[in-house]
Amino acid sequence: MSYIIYTTCFGDKFKLIKNHWIKRIDDICKKKEDLIVEEFNANPYFNNFGYTYGWLDNIRLDKIIEICKNKNKPVVQIDLDIIIEKEIDDLVNLPYDFIISTEIGGNQSFPKECSQKLGFGLCCGFYIVKPESLSFMTTILKNMRNGTYNCINDQETLMNYIVNNNYKVYDSECVLNGITFKNKIIEIDDIKICVLDFDLIIRDPITIKNQYGNHINIDNVGGSDNFIKYFYEPLEKLPLTCRCGKTHLGDYNVCKHTR
Repeated sequence: MSYIIYTTCFGDKFKLIKNHWIKRIDDICKKKEDLIVEEFNANPYFNNFGYTYGWLDNIRLDKIIEICKNKNKPVVQIDLDIIIEKEIDDLVNLPYDFIISTEIGGNQSFPKECSQKLGFGLCCGFYIVKPESLSFMTTILKNMRNGTYNCINDQETLMNYIVNNNYKVYDSECVLNGITFKNKIIEIDDIKICVLDFDLIIRDPITIKNQYGNHINIDNVGGSDNFIKYFYEPLEKLPLTCRCGKTHLGDYNVCKHTR
């Protein structure tokens, strides 16, 4: 199934990595139909939201819904701080209506009051909107704009909506490239949400686990110049990410690269 990738770029640290990120996407994601990168120099919604946390989430979800409707194809939202390692059509083709990565922290993930109920968190750094989920995603966007849960960002709104409505959660295994992964499935509003195994879009500590993407906090690795190294240098030769250490390589030192 062909798909469209969408991302936004705001702030100097992301502008520095943008072209490297685009090259990586073009080199690896050969089955994409289009790549859309929208760059913002200021908040166009200033009068509505100010610089409240989450204003950009509103812009991108609105645009993703529009693209998905017009093209009738899956749209993949990928943050610029996610370095893609494999063609993502395996993830797009999973038989679910909305697919999203897992947040770091388990049942302490942000927002904690929701992850403690679910047992895990959802991370909006990587998600896939399919046409079948458009009604659900439009509802999420309306709740964001209305500040229904005293926030306007996507992750808080999505998780609050789930735990405040009727839902069911269960595990489901999938095999990708011969590796078995365990995803969480949420059934709600007549759709199925797939929350990807943490090792598919991996975060701290980032080690090699057959992942499709590495979600790396730019500040945790010392800024954009260091982050760019992760596009071109072997992962094992780099500080893996803040707090990690390379214990699997026999290195038990505390990570020092942000000091």
